[in-house]
Amino acid sequence: MPSEDQGQGADNGQGADTGSPPPLSHTLNVEPGAIPGLRSAFAGALTKLDKQIELAITEVRVRPWAGDPVSRDAAEKFNERSLESGDSALIALENYQRQLKSAMDALALVEQQYQSIEEDNTGLMGQQGGR
Repeated sequence: MPSEDQGQGADNGQGADTGSPPPLSHTLNVEPGAIPGLRSAFAGALTKLDKQIELAITEVRVRPWAGDPVSRDAAEKFNERSLESGDSALIALENYQRQLKSAMDALALVEQQYQSIEEDNTGLMGQQGGR
């Protein structure tokens, strides 16, 4: 049986990641009562992640510390690997951020659907009890 990613890893068989999130789709069954706790946990993770991304953007970039060609080359390679390349740490953090936001949006939608169904069921039960 093929995996959910259709046999393609995060790099889509191309070697290096392009910076876009992998085309995976996962299904998670959640009890209605667990949704607020999950949303809270995801929101906490997103808050921490947002701070880390901000730090990466503002604090991680390095300058050539010795002012010589060797330190200039090292600084350029560090900055590229950390912040600029398609598989940089910053890109990975931003992809994770998008996934968390997507999961939170999905949980909010499911919670609204559960509430709507509950309201409909409550209304139907009231109608049947009044007959």
